[in-house]
Amino acid sequence: MIRLNAKRRRVKAYVNALSDLISSDNPSRELAIQLVKKYLESVNVEPFRGASKPEDIYEKEMISLYVIATRGLGINTEFKELMSKVFNKELTYEDTYLLLLSRDASPETIREEIQALVGNIDESYITRILRYALILYHLDFESFEKVIKVLKKAYQIFPEFSDAIRRFAKFVISVKLAEEISQGIIKNKIEKEIRKQLISLEIGLPKSTPSDDYVMKVAKITYEINDALLSKIFEQTQSPSNKTSESNKT
Repeated sequence: MIRLNAKRRRVKAYVNALSDLISSDNPSRELAIQLVKKYLESVNVEPFRGASKPEDIYEKEMISLYVIATRGLGINTEFKELMSKVFNKELTYEDTYLLLLSRDASPETIREEIQALVGNIDESYITRILRYALILYHLDFESFEKVIKVLKKAYQIFPEFSDAIRRFAKFVISVKLAEEISQGIIKNKIEKEIRKQLISLEIGLPKSTPSDDYVMKVAKITYEINDALLSKIFEQTQSPSNKTSESNKT
């Protein structure tokens, strides 16, 4: 039997979770989180994450579930009550994402519009918006350019969360590099370093280039890239201090 790659197994888990959620007599957010965890474990794949595994990672995976529900299966039009009950947070993430992506107004105006939409905005909320943008790209529903645009707009509009946005940018760059390694686009150390620098320059946020150690961890988790291939592409020379700074909560 051919083993599906990590991304396809994640999508299978999300679809199975949504199927059970729809057929449930009492669908809820809590049930959805339990189902996501159950089905990811059943196909033996990690949730979509960075190097660390925060306690709320399956709650964060509700974003992936929402993306598959809306962009993949289109069940939001048929099950509006379920969507508003279970995905109340994700509905605002999408609205905020669209504001960041499409509005050409001043940063102050966009900030006011987002605050009117969601009320209190904290670091966690901002990183959820960025995660929503990245998940749309990872699951092949939007371009990488849109992820970059949302990162830049968030950095401009919410300077008080600049550290968190830069940390998330490291995750974005790492996911992109991991994807290109899995596709055979990056085949050696030189190509890896060139792509890492080019993607970092394209994003354009200061201090957002990830260490090789962090990229390797993300590559193993998100795409299950084996150690033999990683050892050909990366030099493991990361200092302990940089490792600590990158153990973010993605």
